Amino acid sequence: MNAADALAAQFVVPVLRCPDIEDAVATATALRDGGLGAVELTMSTPDVFTAVRRLAEDGVTVGVGTITDPDDVHRAADAGARFVVSFRCAPGFVAAARERELLSVPGALTPSEVHAAHAEGAGLIKLFPAGMITPGYLGELAPLVPGAGYVISGGIRLDPDVLATWRTAGARAVAVGRELGTSGEHGADEVRRRAARAVELVRS
Repeated sequence: MNAADALAAQFVVPVLRCPDIEDAVATATALRDGGLGAVELTMSTPDVFTAVRRLAEDGVTVGVGTITDPDDVHRAADAGARFVVSFRCAPGFVAAARERELLSVPGALTPSEVHAAHAEGAGLIKLFPAGMITPGYLGELAPLVPGAGYVISGGIRLDPDVLATWRTAGARAVAVGRELGTSGEHGADEVRRRAARAVELVRS
């Protein structure tokens, strides 16, 4: 399964902001064990590419987020990442991902930004910050840029109505961070439980 299909099948994509590499690896592993096998580690993770390598070798579908420098796209690819994410469409970001056969997920919000990212060849587009828009906005936007797929990011809650509304509006996936927690904060068992609950919410 390619990365875009993996994210869409999972629908809820964890975004990890961990204080150290061991917490990042333990949290991603617990999420995978709970059913969320595709995760995003942000560039704020200490020694993020080592964490990506360890998780990729363990079968986790790993992405690297908050990338602003195309050189980091290449570093992510070398470490075994399957997708790369940014809060904007940085110059060279999509091209570098295409060169390394990674799924690119640049950020955009306005119709002009979305059109530009899609025209560059973005695999999916991260609509961010989601707190500024509604599912209705996506419904209005989608016909303007045929063929674009969207990941909704920013303040998404693990609520069945929220997930269902975004999915009905056409979102391919939603990014969730704080509600899933980290192993360091809550323990691996609790993270695994929260992941399993997210999976059940998506299925229902």
